[in-house]
Amino acid sequence: MTRIFIMALLGGLALFVCGCVSPLQAQRAVVAAPLEQEQSAGQAMAEPRPKPTGPCLEQDGFAVLDFRAIRDDYDRVSVFGEVTNVGILLKGVELQATLRNAGGRLVAVGHVYPAAYKNIRPGETWPFTYAFGRQPDATRAELRIVGTFHASDVTGVAPLTP
Repeated sequence: MTRIFIMALLGGLALFVCGCVSPLQAQRAVVAAPLEQEQSAGQAMAEPRPKPTGPCLEQDGFAVLDFRAIRDDYDRVSVFGEVTNVGILLKGVELQATLRNAGGRLVAVGHVYPAAYKNIRPGETWPFTYAFGRQPDATRAELRIVGTFHASDVTGVAPLTP
C-alpha cells in the first residue's frame, strides 16, 4: 500500500512539474481588442485612433505597446502591434493571437515570433503581425505572451562542408 501511495505521489508531482498546464500558465494575462473594419483607400478616417499611453500587456520582461485587429471587405482578419523588451536580458518572445466569436467561442489561433526566432535587445521594439485569413464569425481578438526563449547565435560558426 505504501508503494502505491509513493508511486501515485511521484506521478502527481511529475505531472505537476512537467505537465501541459502549469499554474503560472493558467494565470497568463490577456489583452483583447474588438475587430475594426479596415478603411478603404477612398474613405477618410472618421477620427484618428489615440496613441496608447502605456503598455496594454506586460509579462516575462516584455510589454505589448499596441494591439489591433482589423477585418477587410473580404472578411479576412489580421492582428498587429508592437512589443518591447522591457527586461534586462537579451531574449526572444512568443505571442499567441486568438479570435473569438460573439458567444466567446474560440474560432482561430495563431503564434507570432516578432523577431523571427531571434533575440530582442533590452529596450528594443519589434512590430508583429499575423494574418488569419477569412474568419467571418470572429468578433474579438485576444493576445497573450506565451513565453520567452534565448536563441543561440550561430553566425560565427564555420560550415561543416568545405
